[in-house]
Amino acid sequence: MANEKTCNPFEEIHNQLNRIEDLLSNINQRLIQIESSPSTGDAFMDVNEASNFLGDAKATLYGRTSKNEIPFYKRGKKVYFKRSDLIKWIEEGRVKTSEEIRKELKKRY
Repeated sequence: MANEKTCNPFEEIHNQLNRIEDLLSNINQRLIQIESSPSTGDAFMDVNEASNFLGDAKATLYGRTSKNEIPFYKRGKKVYFKRSDLIKWIEEGRVKTSEEIRKELKKRY
């Protein structure tokens, strides 16, 4: 019976809350690092980074560059992308909602 631990439920809750606070603090620190890193601005990305960012296969990305469907930069045999260019390219593909189309039609007629 000496090996049995008496567990105070309030102490366990307190310990869990401390762990949650530590996790939230770590997450906050990582977000600050991400926001201040150059990759969130106009930094250049290679094909691997752009592929991950867009969620496309590298082959798809190369196909889009060869057809000039996506903005890119080329130096020698290397292809680069700017994050801001890719975001703008994605935003240009926005599809209007049915409500937006109805409002436009009402304005015209």
